[in-house]
Amino acid sequence: MIPAGAACAIAAVAALLLLLGGLVRAKRAARPARRAEAPAPAGRRRWAARPAARAGEAPAASPPSHRGDPRAIYAYAAHVVGQSLAFHGSYRAAAASLRDVPLDWTPPGVRLLLMSNLAQWQLCAGDVEAARRLLPDLCEERAPASVRPLVRGARAAVLVRTGDAEGALSLVGRSDGERDEPSEVRQRYRITRAHALAARGELAAARAELRRVVDDAGIDELCRWIPAGGPARATMIELIDAG
Repeated sequence: MIPAGAACAIAAVAALLLLLGGLVRAKRAARPARRAEAPAPAGRRRWAARPAARAGEAPAASPPSHRGDPRAIYAYAAHVVGQSLAFHGSYRAAAASLRDVPLDWTPPGVRLLLMSNLAQWQLCAGDVEAARRLLPDLCEERAPASVRPLVRGARAAVLVRTGDAEGALSLVGRSDGERDEPSEVRQRYRITRAHALAARGELAAARAELRRVVDDAGIDELCRWIPAGGPARATMIELIDAG
């Protein structure tokens, strides 16, 4: 979780980023249209996303060690902006908000949390390959104990979307509590379990998992995870339509 003491700084930076983005868009909109303006090369876009690089600073020798480090504040702000975009269904933009933030700018204590959210946003944006490339980073052994269930769930969600149903089940288990998951991630585990079971042809078991989600959290929880797709998506839609 983001340290509570940094919340005001994060919100202020996020608001500043949004304000600056709006000013830039307004300025561009006021310019005459250019018929043959070439898009900026990918390398230039990545450079523009790195404030330290723009200032000519050398890469840091060590990750941020305190919440006031400008690199950490930038990474936190990018995450806050991404969460807001994801909440409104703009998953591709949400993923873009974190994708170009250098990993060494993110404090180690929250790095795996940010990577887990990025993987989920990429799945919801339909970019399964980009989510698959994050699998080496989604290592729960390297995460703080409080974040490990979330990292495990993100890894399982990516595995089931890339065809490894068995690998996903080994992470979320075949039933509630098998992996001692906290209640905060239980619905996510159930949905991923349903996808894995559906991929194995166990459709009745998959439907039962989704019914548990509806009974405990309502159909809004299914709606929230529909964009990520998966083998049980058709069953999720049926349950949503049935109310």
